[in-house]
Amino acid sequence: MEYLIKDEPSILINSQTGNAYPFSAEEEVFVVLDSVKKQMISFDFEKRKLSARCIVRLIDYGKGLVTEAKATTPKFNIKSTFAPTPYADSDITFLGGGFTASAVARNEKIGIIASVPELLLPDGTKGLRIEASLSINKDIKSFNCFLSYGKKSESLHASIAEDISGTIWIGENKAIVNGENLQGRHVWKRTSFPKKKERPIAIIYGRASNLPFSCVSLTYDNSFSIITDGYMKGFRGVEWIEKDNDTILITNKNEINVEAKIFSSVHEKRGPFRKANTFRYAMFSGQVLNKKITEAVGYLEYPDRLQ
Repeated sequence: MEYLIKDEPSILINSQTGNAYPFSAEEEVFVVLDSVKKQMISFDFEKRKLSARCIVRLIDYGKGLVTEAKATTPKFNIKSTFAPTPYADSDITFLGGGFTASAVARNEKIGIIASVPELLLPDGTKGLRIEASLSINKDIKSFNCFLSYGKKSESLHASIAEDISGTIWIGENKAIVNGENLQGRHVWKRTSFPKKKERPIAIIYGRASNLPFSCVSLTYDNSFSIITDGYMKGFRGVEWIEKDNDTILITNKNEINVEAKIFSSVHEKRGPFRKANTFRYAMFSGQVLNKKITEAVGYLEYPDRLQ
């Protein structure tokens, strides 16, 4: 098994043969994070052959609640050209399950428009609408990894969005958000594994020294990477230590000491992209090198076979 982490998104071509890898399933996740209200809205689009799924989640870190709306639909209800590479143009429009969600990428600009009237809100009411614009700079370092086993392969890309602006309606409450209060993330995945043996991963979003950052922790190779503006640093020898049912320590007992306080677990059934798994949403705090992490948000993703 080969596992590589690269600064540049050159993860689609076999370096020995020069041929593209034949991916069969695709997923793109777009995240809009309001750091003042401590709320995150995520849009997860995935497809494999004739099946497709969209999951919209509202994560309220202040109240410790996660609500979602999701639907699986035949391909004719999803007008989609998923990005062939992390920064390529794409059109994804999902119609099904009582809601509409779309993400359109053009020249590293991403527009997200969604109307999810049946999404249950933390206060018991319903309804979510969003119009947001994200900008992704491919010249800034991002997280990229490639996993291969025989003729099967998978690629993962995670980047930070800039120049975020938009309007969000949560129930009847309208908020126009921009600047430092609003953050964006883009996660792009492709795989040819039909029955992949997954391992836990952690994704962390936050802000330090007035700059957004993302962290990715993988148990495939016990690694931890931090990505911020123009900078990426990777570490190995990282352990996940379960201190109790609600607290996980991610550490290499030196530069990395990050604690995850879990407040909600969401089970996700098998979909077009992956097997059934569980997301454990958490608040993160601790230290990465000289960066102090406080009230960062994210999740730990566990395959069901480990539950």
